[in-house]
Amino acid sequence: MLNILKMLPSPGTIKQVTFPASRMLPVWVYQPTTEKKKHQAIVAIHGISRNSLQQLEAYKALAEKHGLWLFAPEFSKENFPSYQLLAKNSSSPRADLALNNIITTFRSIKGLAELKVHLCGYSGGAQFVHRYAYLHPYNLASLTLLSAGWYTFPDLYKSYPQGLRNWPSWMNRPRLQHFLQIPMLVMVGKQDIKRDKSLRQSELLDQYQGIHRLERANTWSKAIHDTMKHSPSSSTINIVHLDNQSHDFQKNITETDMLSEISHFWLTN
Repeated sequence: MLNILKMLPSPGTIKQVTFPASRMLPVWVYQPTTEKKKHQAIVAIHGISRNSLQQLEAYKALAEKHGLWLFAPEFSKENFPSYQLLAKNSSSPRADLALNNIITTFRSIKGLAELKVHLCGYSGGAQFVHRYAYLHPYNLASLTLLSAGWYTFPDLYKSYPQGLRNWPSWMNRPRLQHFLQIPMLVMVGKQDIKRDKSLRQSELLDQYQGIHRLERANTWSKAIHDTMKHSPSSSTINIVHLDNQSHDFQKNITETDMLSEISHFWLTN
């Protein structure tokens, strides 16, 4: 354990780390100058550009403000080609389990078995985080989805990956009722309406979810909200539309109050 402790960055610094329990998933780590909430941490998941360092640099200010450790794993194309869906197939490495290994290692290092994560994802990363949350809700303090291309709905009658019916048995069963207890924030640009090549498109998908990211974010958020209303024990979901913004993470960060909105969400949930 002492050797693993030495792998971590010192306060106020960044370091890329590969934990022995998760060798296929290197992770950028930032230790805040002052730890304020020892039982919480931030995990930020990249989009298909797989620029994990960009995620870490963006969330570093929030890590400092809230006094939280920050982790930005990098799911390589070689090891995790379909990380958005957690795994390509039953014989592929599982992106969700690789992240669990990082969380478990950090819990052991800190001696904090109850540590929970504010899980944030952008674009393809937003696809990953909500599918991760269906399977591993107990690990999460909150869930933030930024500009996902498409979603898995809390629909027990629609087949996976659009819904929860026939969820692959090798992944284990989704924990819908516990998923609904996670505070959720959905954010999307008001101009994120371009049907570019990175947006999954099909007649069925367009009809059910919407024709672009803005429509799909609204449709999924409403579905989650409606499902929460009929659940005996559930949390809340908030949606924020970013003015004058399209699908550009760096501009979303620098030209809007996106980070302030996330910070406020954490403080009020």
